[in-house]
Amino acid sequence: QRIRGRKASLDEIQSVHSEFHTLLYGTSPLNRHKLDHKMLLGPISQKMYAVLPCGGIGVDSDTVWNEMHSSSAVRMAVGSVIELAFRVAAGELKNGFAVVRPPGHHAEESTAMGFCFFNSVAITAKLLQQKMGVGKILIVDWDIHHGNGTQQAFYSDPSVLYISLHRYDDGNFFPGSGAPEEVGSGAGNGFNVNIAWTGGVEPQ
Repeated sequence: QRIRGRKASLDEIQSVHSEFHTLLYGTSPLNRHKLDHKMLLGPISQKMYAVLPCGGIGVDSDTVWNEMHSSSAVRMAVGSVIELAFRVAAGELKNGFAVVRPPGHHAEESTAMGFCFFNSVAITAKLLQQKMGVGKILIVDWDIHHGNGTQQAFYSDPSVLYISLHRYDDGNFFPGSGAPEEVGSGAGNGFNVNIAWTGGVEPQ
């Protein structure tokens, strides 16, 4: 069964991301008048956008941004994950698989990186907690890269068990986070599990 995707609302995105980050990457150029123009023109903007070798604009060398279409694409990706997860949580579906781009696990509260602008899984988990009263959530992140953004979102939250399997190479592999010693903080201590691998076949 296929379900229809939708765009995430700005309020939904702000369950994880800052208002500035949400408006910057989630709205059209005409709607960005709400942003602090001093920030857009100052040093922060230099960190947010970069001129790529191809002449286009991106967040970094591999995170391309299309001024007219990227905001719609990222909001559709987030909204589709939310829609699917809520139907599963409500018992309407037994399970599901969301095939969406851009991905999201590198996106932090106020930082886009590694092809990721909004953290769709983290946003969905937050909304399941807030709107459906889900008490315990397991996130298994199986990717060659560590999901630094997802880890950040739940690092002190004992109701979310985050498990990431990724290449680490003693912190020399992108994004540099995800050491086995990063186990959560405060009440979330022990609820952040990093299974960090080297470039070979043996785990750390």
